[in-house]
Order: sequence, then structure tokens, then C-alpha cells
Amino acid sequence: MNELRKAKTSGKYTIIEIIFFIVFFFLFPIVTDIEYNLNEPLCEKCDNGYLDIVIRRMVFGGFQAIPFIFLYKILLHKLLLKKKYGYFLGSFILFLFALDLYIVYVQYWSISKMYFLPGNITRDAASWFKTDTLFHFSVIYVIDQTLIFTALAFFINYAKQEERMSALKQAKLQSDLDQLKAQVQPHFFFNTLNNVYSLALQRSEATAPLVARLSDMMRYVIYETVNSKVSLKKEVDFLKNYVAVESVRYNETIMISFDVQGINDNATIEPLLLLPIIENMFKHGVQHATGKGFIEIVVCLTGNELMLQAKNSKPEIKIKSAEAAGIGLANVKKRLQLLYPGKHSLKIQDDEYHYELLLTLQLY
Repeated sequence: MNELRKAKTSGKYTIIEIIFFIVFFFLFPIVTDIEYNLNEPLCEKCDNGYLDIVIRRMVFGGFQAIPFIFLYKILLHKLLLKKKYGYFLGSFILFLFALDLYIVYVQYWSISKMYFLPGNITRDAASWFKTDTLFHFSVIYVIDQTLIFTALAFFINYAKQEERMSALKQAKLQSDLDQLKAQVQPHFFFNTLNNVYSLALQRSEATAPLVARLSDMMRYVIYETVNSKVSLKKEVDFLKNYVAVESVRYNETIMISFDVQGINDNATIEPLLLLPIIENMFKHGVQHATGKGFIEIVVCLTGNELMLQAKNSKPEIKIKSAEAAGIGLANVKKRLQLLYPGKHSLKIQDDEYHYELLLTLQLY
């Protein structure tokens, strides 16, 4: 998968480079000559009018592109971008002398022998071939072109680095999420198995139905939560089962309600995201209650906004802070930051007798 992604990325930037060279060496010169011809007619010297302009620029542009592709791919990418400045400077000076030889003995000579071209093009090439000068081009113009290609090279290199950094961040994000999900599952099953064990010791008739529900819940966790998103309806059904499993442990003095509104089959959510919130309500809320207590849960979907309102009483016996903290809420907060940055709101009211949490979440 990574190799395929790299190939697609490389292909994308190759296309950008090809388009740039076509525009720079062919399209711009053709358009420039046609515009110039409107003021000072060039086509008076042309055998075929504007067609000669296009042919001239296509032929000369093809020859001119070759040394600058070498400059771009080797001198700029292999030397300048690798910060080998001394090697680059020396190579660029050699490039200027090699470019002059190339223009005279490859470009001009070859074009002068292409008799199938319009006569004015071959005559100009033959005339320039015989010109005796130090450089058959403007050094300043070549430096100007080099600066343009340097800007392209730096842009491509910067864009590639940004994509690599983005890929690394995405990989780290997925690793963090996998670690957090792995934390949730054993933590959840450990607590639930403790419930089964307690009922088994009491020889309660609720043990068998509890084991059946637990089996369904394990099936969901093992087979459904491997996906990055699950159906919100299935996730809420899972939470209902969890509440039903926990409710078996408590007598009539503990009032437990779970209200669901507006949940449909289309919405999706990250798996096991809400479980630690519900789990904490039992573990740190009514588990140690000696008198009356309550748990109220409301899950409501309006459009793409999910709201979870959870409220529970606190036990008369105070729990040690280290035990109350647990991994649950910290896990939820971190997953929300990773999965729904800027798309969630988490408000908590915590007093001596009650604990209330309100979570709003933009699912998409």
C-alpha cells in the first residue's frame, strides 16, 4: 500500500513537471511570438505564415528543453537541493560551456540539416551555426531560466516533504487510535467478567442470560470494531446491552434509564468511543452506593450532530482519586482530539452529589 501511494505521488509530480516544461519551452514562446508579430510582423519572412512560428518554436523548444531537463534533474535535484553548493557552482559553470557546444554542434547543426523544415528555419540555424562568439546565448538569460527551474525544484521538494510529514502524522494517528482501542477492550471485558463472577458466586438465575449478552457483546467487539467506523445504531445497541448487563447487579434502589432518540441506520461513529463514559457511570457512580442512586443516559441524533447526556449520582463513600480517575475519560478525550478535532464539545459538571457529562459531536 505504501509503495502504491509513493508511486501515485511520484507520478503526480512528474505530470506537473512535464506540464511546466511544455508550457515553458513550447506554449509561452509560441504565444509570445504571435503577440510580437502583431506589432512587428515576423511572418513576412515566413514561408507558411503563423504555421512557421509554431514549427520554429516546436523544433527549437525541443532542442532547448534537453539541456535544461539535465540541469533540473541532476544539478538542481542532486546537488543544490542536497546542499552541495560547491559542487553545484562548479557544475553550473561547466554546464554553461557545455551548453554552448550543445547549441552550436547539436541544436544549430541538426536543425540546419533538417531539409523537411521550412527554409527560413534551416537558413537561420545554418547562419547561427557559423557565428563566431564566446557564447551563443545570453548568460543572464540562462541564469534567469535557472532561477525559474530552481523555484520549481524547491516547490516540488517542499510539496513532497509535506506529503511525507502528513503520511507520518497519519500513521502515528492510526497507531495512537489502535493503542487506545486496545486499552478499551480488555478494560471493558475485565470489569464485565467480574460481574459474571459475582453473580455466579451468588448462584443467580441471571448468570446464564448475562453470559449470553456478554457473548453477543464480544462478537460485536471482535468482528465489528475492526473497522474505522461502525453503524451508530449498532454502537448504541451495544451500549444498551452493556447497560443491561450492568443493571443485573443492582437492586431496585438504583434507578437506571437509557433513552435513545433519532438514531438511524445511516450515521456512523468510531467504535467504542462512548463506552468508557457509560462504564465510568457504573464503576465510579453507583457501584459503591449504599442507598438510593440513579443513572440517566440520553443519546440523541439531530442531523449530523450526536448528543450524549449522562448523569449519575455519587456514592456516599468517597472513592480514592487515583481509582476514580481510571483510564476511561482520559481515553475518550484523547480519541476525540485525534478523531474529531474541532468537531466536538465536552462539558462536565462535577459536584459533591452528582456527576453530569454532555458530549456533542459532529459525525461528518
